[in-house]
Amino acid sequence: MKEYASTNIRNIALVGHGKSGKTSIVEDCLFNTGAVKRRGSIEDGTMTSDYEPEETRRELSIQSSLIACEWLDHKLNILDTPGYPDFVGEVKEALQAADSALIVISAVSGIEVETEKVWRYAEAMDLPRAFFVNKIDREHADYQNVVNELRLRFGTGVVPIQLPVGKEAAFQGVVDLLAMTIRIKERDKNNCVSLEEIPEYMKDDVEEARQALIEGVAEINNSLLEKYIEGEKIEEKEVAEALIEGIQTGKIFPVLCGSASLNVGMHALLNDMVEYLPAPTDRTVVGTAPGGEELVERRPEDAFSAQVFKTIVDPFVGRLSFIRIFSGEMKGDASYWNITQNEMERVSTLYTMQGKKQIAVGKAQGGDIVVAAKLQNTRTSDTLVAKDAPLVYDAIEFPEPMLAQAVYVKKKGEEDKVFAALAKECEEDPTLRLEKDSETKETLIRGIGEVHIEVLQEKMKRKFGIEAIFQEPRIAYRETIRKSVKAEGKHKKQSGGHGQYGHVMLEISPREAGTGNEFTENIFGGSVPRQYVPAVEKGTAETLAAGILAGYPVVDVKVNLYDGSYHTVDSSEVAFKTATAIALRKGVLEAAPVLLEPIYEMTVHAPEYYMGDVMGQLNAKRARILGMEMIGKDTSEVRAQVPLASLHKYATELRSMTQGRGEYSLKFSHYEEVPAKTAEKIIEETKARKDK
Repeated sequence: MKEYASTNIRNIALVGHGKSGKTSIVEDCLFNTGAVKRRGSIEDGTMTSDYEPEETRRELSIQSSLIACEWLDHKLNILDTPGYPDFVGEVKEALQAADSALIVISAVSGIEVETEKVWRYAEAMDLPRAFFVNKIDREHADYQNVVNELRLRFGTGVVPIQLPVGKEAAFQGVVDLLAMTIRIKERDKNNCVSLEEIPEYMKDDVEEARQALIEGVAEINNSLLEKYIEGEKIEEKEVAEALIEGIQTGKIFPVLCGSASLNVGMHALLNDMVEYLPAPTDRTVVGTAPGGEELVERRPEDAFSAQVFKTIVDPFVGRLSFIRIFSGEMKGDASYWNITQNEMERVSTLYTMQGKKQIAVGKAQGGDIVVAAKLQNTRTSDTLVAKDAPLVYDAIEFPEPMLAQAVYVKKKGEEDKVFAALAKECEEDPTLRLEKDSETKETLIRGIGEVHIEVLQEKMKRKFGIEAIFQEPRIAYRETIRKSVKAEGKHKKQSGGHGQYGHVMLEISPREAGTGNEFTENIFGGSVPRQYVPAVEKGTAETLAAGILAGYPVVDVKVNLYDGSYHTVDSSEVAFKTATAIALRKGVLEAAPVLLEPIYEMTVHAPEYYMGDVMGQLNAKRARILGMEMIGKDTSEVRAQVPLASLHKYATELRSMTQGRGEYSLKFSHYEEVPAKTAEKIIEETKARKDK
């Protein structure tokens, strides 16, 4: 693949709801540009961009793929992204590297959940957007209905620039509303032919659609608007220029159409990507000067700067870093400054990609996307720069992973291998998070959803040959007391030679919630010698930390040593620690012990019409509703305090209940007493687990 100037590069993120046909569109682009000799099949597992076994088995994209192809002396870097919500991190990465987003919609299903989400993501990043309505050949496909829905949802800037010829099984081609040309697929053949004349039966519809297009672009261009009002003829070139301007400024969102399964409309799509979607030169990126808040602008012709937007960790190939060059020139066999890690990074060979196929390139210009292998210190979101022209690009914002699973090893002795593999997978996927729970001593992996965790489990087995068990994590309960008591503990043992003797009398009382434990002593007359008081204090700390009621730490308790006795020969630190433990176990059980559970403050955002179901489910989870308010046109926010024990699979439940439109965040609030019946059940389960 040859080197391309910045003006002849297009970086396009293909985004949309799952099963809308994104991967099939990419396959058609590769086939029509001559990059592959035959089109792959999802059913046969031969798609270029879905090459991982987990993808072919599930018949869905799991990771974003870079597909580079050449068309009309331009390089198209197409980023095929997953449509399944668990893999939203891959979508965020692709949008960071792209200059425009092509949102794919099924002509049968219309606007779906992920359609709305990817629109919001691209809008937040100020990316130009276009729509491709796919599956026009399917039963119940309705192009005009989809266009109407798009205009209703996303505004009057949504403008069709193509019309389908025929519908459902009769679909056979597309009309270009700018050039007023038509391409028809020849029956029983794979190629399309151009017709000079619009068929008579379509002329009225085409003329009406063309007028709507001209009206749409005239609204954002004063000179065209004047011509339109005065009834003057508007040339194709003028409409095209105004359309390009409107797309770049985010005021026009063109709609294209076709069928990836029939390979109809794909040539027109390739042409329009080159003609209308922005080049890197149409965009100025902004970074921050190191050590300050000063903003620095960069254009493709400026000093070198780039950002790693994606990382793949393979046990055989090593680390592959996907790099978007924002400015300057990047060469193989050269060193660049990783300003994020404060390290020089040596780059050996640069590649472009077609799925998993690597194509070596000598150098690449600003605006291009390349891949480098085996970068030692570079991670996703890191900024690479020329050392004499430093700046830092904002890190990619990934969603917070909410589903936590405890990690256990299937085969004893493989602990280190399992956790090393998990660390590598977290490096590859920033929406995974590995952490240690200091209270339950469990290692937790957090992900976006259940499929996300399942895929992780499969990947670990395939890539590293190890199996991990994921299960519901234990809750970090705590214990405390509600009344004051006095307790005595005596440890006396005689077994030949020196015996063991320790005797303590303790006063145990509750403290205010959140104040922690306290140990005091007010011994008079030397009933417990001074050298043994630290042993009593240590025994207190260890016994309370180990738990008494159900094996969870005892908190917010004051323990006062007020009396005891000792033996001049048999007393020791160990004896007094043991006596302390005896007294505490006895005393805590008499002091109205209770179990405490962690309570989290939750904020749920969901469409107004789902709020009844959301509130009902929260009430079923023992939630305390704090308030509810409207925060948008049709979105409500509910705030509640909820026990963590009720929230294990809430991410999945909320997605199911709200058709994927709900989202939530959590923040620890406090500990609260567990209801008596629930506490009994927890204590029984804990005892049963210990008895195993």
